[in-house]
Amino acid sequence: MFKEKDPYTYTRFCKLFSKSGTLIGEAIIEYQVTSYDDIQIADFSSVGKAQNRKFIVVSSQRITIYNPESDILAPTPNLDVYENYPAMINCSMSPVESSGMNYRLLDYSPKTINTQVQSSSSTGDTNGETNETSTTRTEGSSVSQTNSYSASVGVSGDLSASYQYSQTVSREQSIAQQKGSAINVGSSSSQEASMSIKDWGGYALVDPEDASPIFIFGQEYPWNAITCRKSTEIAYPNNTDLVQIVVPKTMLSRLYNGGTLYPPSELSMFGIDFIMKASWVVAIDNNASDEININHTPYYYLGAHTVNSDQEVSVYISQYPIPVDIKLDGADASSTTLNLPLLALAPVGVEYKSAIIGFIPRNFIIKPIPANDTKSPTSFKILSSTNDLLIKDTSDYVNCGEGAGFTATETALHANFTVECTKLQMTAYFKIIDSSDDYRLYLKHWKSDSVGVLLTLVINEDKENPISVYVDAAEAEGGEHNLTSIILRNQNFTSVEYDDRLQLGLNSIEISIQPIGGESNAQNSGYELRAISIEKE
Repeated sequence: MFKEKDPYTYTRFCKLFSKSGTLIGEAIIEYQVTSYDDIQIADFSSVGKAQNRKFIVVSSQRITIYNPESDILAPTPNLDVYENYPAMINCSMSPVESSGMNYRLLDYSPKTINTQVQSSSSTGDTNGETNETSTTRTEGSSVSQTNSYSASVGVSGDLSASYQYSQTVSREQSIAQQKGSAINVGSSSSQEASMSIKDWGGYALVDPEDASPIFIFGQEYPWNAITCRKSTEIAYPNNTDLVQIVVPKTMLSRLYNGGTLYPPSELSMFGIDFIMKASWVVAIDNNASDEININHTPYYYLGAHTVNSDQEVSVYISQYPIPVDIKLDGADASSTTLNLPLLALAPVGVEYKSAIIGFIPRNFIIKPIPANDTKSPTSFKILSSTNDLLIKDTSDYVNCGEGAGFTATETALHANFTVECTKLQMTAYFKIIDSSDDYRLYLKHWKSDSVGVLLTLVINEDKENPISVYVDAAEAEGGEHNLTSIILRNQNFTSVEYDDRLQLGLNSIEISIQPIGGESNAQNSGYELRAISIEKE
């Protein structure tokens, strides 16, 4: 069993370390990619589509920072200090733009949110002086409007009538956010961010240079780590990385009542847990790399407050942001590389029963070009129109003579061998999300010269159980009409063809092509492939 969005998703479970190497929390980072067909029209020039591919990339990160002193819940004598608790965190998510790639930010969440605080306090001394404070702040906005009027009309005799009209219009705004998008042949993706903020506030801004959102979360009660930024330049006694800041008396009264020093907010005491999301539309030129890097950069600030023998409260915060190292299995995980077309592949059999690629020139993302006397072959790339089958040229072009490689003719993909290059290879990628249906691989192909070819198929890197297929019929010859059928999964256990070579999720079929008889027949051997399909039965 798996979640519906898993075929398009990649998740990393990472650890967070302070600059001293201490484990302080964890980060769950998830990416979801879907293919985007941009059919928006500006004018008649929209008939000529851009030679690029577009994807919707959604990145979410859940940052948890733990307070190691939070497990001390037993009653304690009066404390005169609370120290080294998280007071503020700064996080960003930013794609790294490369050659042939551009992106723009579509949306992000949460937007700026503030806590709701209602508090009052009163302090006095023996001189009779009293200091009272009351603070109210409401998050969000609310608008209410009421219109009403009435009229009474009397008519001679006993007839009378009364009319009344009342209209009420109200509008409210909250921080609950939900967004969804329907993308490409019925595929859909939805994102929802949910978290609890108690006595903290969240602020979001967008860097216009790299279109990346920056999220700032900070304690706002009992003292505000966002607004209290003026430093006295007095260092904290036990930690010189912290500096004293100026805090208004109204906030100090929330920390100390003359006899008891109060703790920070619950989130600061026990640890913070915030969720951030952002989505971009990414455009990649056909001849550019399929990969994109997304950087995650969290920082945090520690806080402390104490009361001295003169009954005065001092508040401290980190002078500089403290970098957080994101690690996975001991290695740096602050940057993630995603292969967008691979993540965006739709599973076979969900929208269409068959995944089919026909090797005609206009269908290629990158057209194949054979080697010449100055340049190595250009490896091809092609994607099915239903976005469920991707095939790449994975040949090892180390030593190859002129003419070696693949060529795209009007009707088929042609494999060219030379004395130096006697083996070509392509790899098909597709996704399967069921374990009950049967699947077959079909190849429409033939030999194009006097000597046929040997195909060696390795499914899901299982090199111990390859499948060998000899192609020794010319076009339009043979009783099978140049069609080869290979069982990928047959669940009929009573059949001699019972087999299952597939796995849930991503699958690959590596197809190696060699002349029958080896390199001695290289110049007399050729191969043409018109179409490949993977079909659910």
